[in-house]
Amino acid sequence: MSTAAAPPALNTRGRWPPPPGPRAAIVGSRRPSPYGEAVAEQLAAELAAAGVVVISGLALGIDAAAHRGALVGGGATVAVMGTGVDLVYPAAHGALAEQILGGGGALVSQFPDGTLPRRHNFPARNLTMAALSDVVVVVEAAQASGALITAEAALELGKDVMAVPGSIFSPLSVGTHALIRDGAGLVQNARDVLAALHVDREVLDDPLKPPGRTGFELGRAADGLVLHLSETMAVGAAELARKLQIPIADVVGRLTSLELEGAVRRHGSGYLRALRRRK
Repeated sequence: MSTAAAPPALNTRGRWPPPPGPRAAIVGSRRPSPYGEAVAEQLAAELAAAGVVVISGLALGIDAAAHRGALVGGGATVAVMGTGVDLVYPAAHGALAEQILGGGGALVSQFPDGTLPRRHNFPARNLTMAALSDVVVVVEAAQASGALITAEAALELGKDVMAVPGSIFSPLSVGTHALIRDGAGLVQNARDVLAALHVDREVLDDPLKPPGRTGFELGRAADGLVLHLSETMAVGAAELARKLQIPIADVVGRLTSLELEGAVRRHGSGYLRALRRRK
């Protein structure tokens, strides 16, 4: 990163500066679809496993998924905050912030301690995220999403911008599809991002892996996934992924297969074990 693109002076908690190496910001909707959340977590996990520092904003939705994925991948992740580093926002992410610090990452802010989460803070925070990153990846963004501010800032700073395609029927795809139409790099998997960062990651191209598989293996835990579901209390895919330490993309795929087999059923935003037939 050039000094011309350096962000303002930062207040920090945790390890700062982060480990040397490429940095990728992963940003997107605060209310993502299960698909978007799975993509963000999986991308972050594989990028972190390849030595990339994952940067995001500690917000609900895609940001949180990116931080969680980086932790699963065993790498460092940096949360760029729109408050002071002494005030975690949203408060529900207090535990996630501690996990980021415990994983060798950092909380950083251009605002002094005691700064409250004011609306006008976040566009400035987004510019700082772009300045700290070598590439910005947008995962699900509506037409007026704040993630597009980060992408625009990255372009102004001469950084690469990439986007994940989504459903043409989803309003969450409007922003990402517009970025791709206007020249942003297409992200189909972590290899696309690593190529933009000029990182050679042979493990993601292992010819012995089945086609379409990621750099992670489910292991035996996935075979008993249904055992972690209740017949009466729905559990979300993200919660299962965190509990079992399995990438959320794999959990979503397995749940889909189990649903087709009739072993689980959807209930609201979660899943239930299918009721057993009474003889």
